[in-house]
Amino acid sequence: MVAGAATRSDVVRALPTFSDAATLIGIDPSGITRIVKRLDIEPQMWGGREKHLTVADLLTIASEAQRASLEEVAGGLIELAERDHPERARDITAEIDRYFDELPKPTATAADTFVAELRAALPKQWADKAEAIYRGHARSS
Repeated sequence: MVAGAATRSDVVRALPTFSDAATLIGIDPSGITRIVKRLDIEPQMWGGREKHLTVADLLTIASEAQRASLEEVAGGLIELAERDHPERARDITAEIDRYFDELPKPTATAADTFVAELRAALPKQWADKAEAIYRGHARSS
């Protein structure tokens, strides 16, 4: 398909519906509606009644819901697009890649900070054991 030849209707129709999003993320469709309202997401309308989500909005909702990993949701979306809208699958994959590229890069927590968090969160005997396990693995890796 020639880039830019798709109509807005073609693009929106290939995006996941609220129901698709709920299935991909592993929550009830009403949960999608609540998160959409809470995050002030503007759904893409198609056909007057059907609400669709952009790729970025779907992955943002998945991140907020914390049920399925972003990678699982993205993979499911690619499978859905390849099955139902193969002509749009490449564009959806590119949008997923763009979303992941724009995520902040993870940074390592300093060992002392990590141990301090363990000690703050656990009773002393468990904190001592957790620190010993952590330091043992840190030395061997």
